[in-house]
Amino acid sequence: MTRRQRGLVVIGVAVVLVAVVAGLRPHLVTGAAQAAPVPGPPAVGDCVLDPVPGPPEDVNVNNTDYDGTVPVYPAQRIRSCTAARYGEITAVIRAPKPTVFKGEIGARYLDDPNQDICFPAAAQYVGMTTRPIQGFWQTSLQINSALSRPSRRQQAAGQRWAACIVTLSQSDPMSPTPRYGSSIRDALRTGEQRDQLGNCTAALTWNGDLAIDGCRQPHALEILASGDSGDHPVTRVQIEATCQQLVRQLTAIPDPTAAGALSIQIHIEDNSIAAITTSPVSAHSSLVCGIATTGNRKLRGSLLALGRQPIPWA
Repeated sequence: MTRRQRGLVVIGVAVVLVAVVAGLRPHLVTGAAQAAPVPGPPAVGDCVLDPVPGPPEDVNVNNTDYDGTVPVYPAQRIRSCTAARYGEITAVIRAPKPTVFKGEIGARYLDDPNQDICFPAAAQYVGMTTRPIQGFWQTSLQINSALSRPSRRQQAAGQRWAACIVTLSQSDPMSPTPRYGSSIRDALRTGEQRDQLGNCTAALTWNGDLAIDGCRQPHALEILASGDSGDHPVTRVQIEATCQQLVRQLTAIPDPTAAGALSIQIHIEDNSIAAITTSPVSAHSSLVCGIATTGNRKLRGSLLALGRQPIPWA
């Protein structure tokens, strides 16, 4: 390498070093710092990313000290998402209502009218109707509703809304709300999370002893709906016919009897909780509609919105 070439190399290295040092020097940026915008209220369908407390109990009180105050709900993390969640937003109450003092002396309690908005919102979100189906029935699903308040930052910005949340029911009151992977919006049509939404019993019993794990464990009976016979006596044939229509509607199975392996059944109790097996059925009798296995075979999975998919035999 000639002396002239060595000189050019030294000059080149020096230029690079000057450029590097210049890049390490702090640069002044003109303008004023601004805080990130405060998020607005959530939207229906947004995900709740924290475990949700269980359903609140009525608060018994003997005075009106708490009457007329808006309840303080937990502030949940709420985001738009397509991944795992503990619940979903079903409605946003722009101006939450205060509690109402109800009851008689010795049995007074605080009623939360915001819950009265959230219960039907949860039912409608998953595809249930708030009106009796076929004149008698209400779909039976394992869901709860809850509420969330704005975050501290949102409250500081003046937001005062309350958000209604639908969750899957806990296996017991002391356990956290289940986490699940996809939306239960219109679940009665899509079948999403059917095994956790369904009400199933290990044996063919109607006493409300539901499986603690939804319909994911082997079971003989899935309860699809409950109801009331109405203000006047009706025939047992009427109730059986509407139960059969309801089973076809909720399962979407072309043959809900699975060629005799399944059986559509009803259970009726009068006001004294005595089973009614004959006709007529007295007014305001309790009704239950379900689908059961025949023989010794069991199911492992719900039949809700199953359609033409294979029957989930255990």
